[in-house]
Amino acid sequence: MRILLDTNVLISAFVFGGTAGRLLEKLFDGDFELFVSNYVEREFCAKIEEKWPDKFDEVYSLFKELPFVFCESSSMSEGILRDPKDIPVLSDALFHQVDVILSGDKDFLEADLEYPLVLSPAVMLEFLEK
Repeated sequence: MRILLDTNVLISAFVFGGTAGRLLEKLFDGDFELFVSNYVEREFCAKIEEKWPDKFDEVYSLFKELPFVFCESSSMSEGILRDPKDIPVLSDALFHQVDVILSGDKDFLEADLEYPLVLSPAVMLEFLEK
């Protein structure tokens, strides 16, 4: 299964651990390809540097060591979403033909997309634990 991670999931996992952190551990142990687009990586770095500058070097070093599939962002803008900042993430998901966008973003979760699926970390973790 191909999964594109949204910025908020990465921040939750790397800064707070919790559900998102446990989920990432399970995903790395399974047969999953975890995609991080250039757009998400830039947004992730900017937010970590802005909100937790003292943790940036440690967090970014760990982030780059993990077996993510780092991928180019799409040059096309696809889809209509309530929050225009989510369109690059959806465009990247469509471009790389991922099966799931993993996001805690309410706008994504309520978008009712047919493809790809949009799941929250809690829902994905519950699915994997059954």
